[in-house]
Amino acid sequence: MFGPSLFIQPHYDDVPLSCGGTLALLAESGHEPRMVTVFAGELVGEFAAWKHQRWKVTDAEQVLAVRRKEDAEAARTLGSSVRWLGLPDAIYRGERYRSDPELFGALKAEELELAAHLAEEVRELPEWRDDMQVFVPLGVGSHVDHQLVFEAGRHLASAGVRVHAYEDCPYAIHTPAGVEARLAILGEAVGDPVVVPIAQTLQKRLDSIACYQSQVPVIFRFTSDFRTTVTKFALETGGDAGPAERFWPVHPHGG
Repeated sequence: MFGPSLFIQPHYDDVPLSCGGTLALLAESGHEPRMVTVFAGELVGEFAAWKHQRWKVTDAEQVLAVRRKEDAEAARTLGSSVRWLGLPDAIYRGERYRSDPELFGALKAEELELAAHLAEEVRELPEWRDDMQVFVPLGVGSHVDHQLVFEAGRHLASAGVRVHAYEDCPYAIHTPAGVEARLAILGEAVGDPVVVPIAQTLQKRLDSIACYQSQVPVIFRFTSDFRTTVTKFALETGGDAGPAERFWPVHPHGG
């Protein structure tokens, strides 16, 4: 899994939360991995305003500045750069997703075109190389933006790109059954999991997560000590191999 890599995250924190150890390993090995945050455009609506209130940041421009600052700090901590795309995430895309049940439900059919567009945009980025491998979320937890980026990954796989799906955290941590549920839905769309030991970079992953000060209290509301929680999960993932992260090869459409 080593080589030129793009780690695509739907939101500002998904890669550090889920697979920051692997990204840091690639950086330490001189492969210059890059993070791309897809849904980095901010617009305001009633549901979005409620989300902002939970983050204790209510001014729309302030939301953008705070979240990008946190994302940049996390990327630096892992040894990566980050590029922000201009797409608005689900809570800003008009009236398509107006509640948490919709936000964590089925992906709207009309958004499948957006997945194809995203795959094309990724291949046109200045960072793109023909030997690039791409990491996308598996979609554990069923957040529609995670599902959409996974579908973009399948489009890339169909174009001959090597694509792996990372285990979305903290969804996989607080709802382990969600992993098996998502895999059951995906079926032949993914292969057998690959485990990457991250003992030497676990601390960087934890430190990168800590950069998201506006998000940690909400994301980890089920625990008072996110570092211990994430470490325990990584140890359970790796077993005898020590702390680790999991990835699934993504198969092309029809593959």
